[in-house]
Amino acid sequence: MSNDVIAAWERIESWLRLHPSAAPASPGASDELIAEAEAELGFRLPADLRTLWQRCGGSVGPLTPEGEVLLGVRQALDAYDLLNYPDVWENTWIPFTADEPDDPFTGTFIDAATGLIGSWARQDFSHLYDDGSTLTGYLTEVADELQELR
Repeated sequence: MSNDVIAAWERIESWLRLHPSAAPASPGASDELIAEAEAELGFRLPADLRTLWQRCGGSVGPLTPEGEVLLGVRQALDAYDLLNYPDVWENTWIPFTADEPDDPFTGTFIDAATGLIGSWARQDFSHLYDDGSTLTGYLTEVADELQELR
């Protein structure tokens, strides 16, 4: 699956390079930063999220018509801390997009236990999508949407 993440991300990066008004992709996160994130969370990141963050470790976007921004490692951990309440948030859910990276209100997360994704909102119920969506599928859809904007 990680190769599919790389392929989708490379399509997104290509689009970003062709559109100077879009936010450029940031360099990948270091292995040390990813290890620190895993230590802070207390579990290993899903392979697809690791791969994505190794390719792009900071915020990028907005990437979608809804205005979602890809969160960098530190921003994702900050959002995780903001959302992680017992009986409201599963501790294996890791936010990877948000409407605003520094003060997020809504976004998308990945479940580290299953690799499935869902949506979250600070004032609403967060939930996994019921169609089996994955990070790879999400990135592929974003790449497709961006290419349609040409």
